[in-house]
Amino acid sequence: MESKENILNIVADLFVQLFNKRQFNNSELISQIFNNIESDQWWMSGDENVYAFSGWKPVQKRLKDMIPLIDGYDQFSFIETNKIINIEKNLIIMEARTSAVGYGDNIYINEYSFFLTVNGDGKICLIKEYFDPSEILKYSLSNKKLTEMYNKV
Repeated sequence: MESKENILNIVADLFVQLFNKRQFNNSELISQIFNNIESDQWWMSGDENVYAFSGWKPVQKRLKDMIPLIDGYDQFSFIETNKIINIEKNLIIMEARTSAVGYGDNIYINEYSFFLTVNGDGKICLIKEYFDPSEILKYSLSNKKLTEMYNKV
């Protein structure tokens, strides 16, 4: 039987893999990572009155919204830069850096902090994501197609 720490590290690795492989519609991988994508929640930082993507939304919506945005990048990387595992709270705190080029020659770089709460079955059941929303806004305004997509998220 895997130790709790190993399970949390595996979950963190699968979360990074989800982004790097851009597999937001891979139901097998998603079922390995998430508890219930229809009811579990994913919060993103930012003022909801300014940034449509901010606030609480179901994991399923977050994954669906990422497909057209991230698939448009010609180059994309999501790198874990730091990770803290809290075994007692079933919590993974992960810092990550995203670098991307796409939608022409537009460059997107942002730093993220994720708080991933994992249930007793070893699956993510709650996400809090912190990042610089102004970087997303700056990138989205660089291209008309991107601006339209971000307004729908």
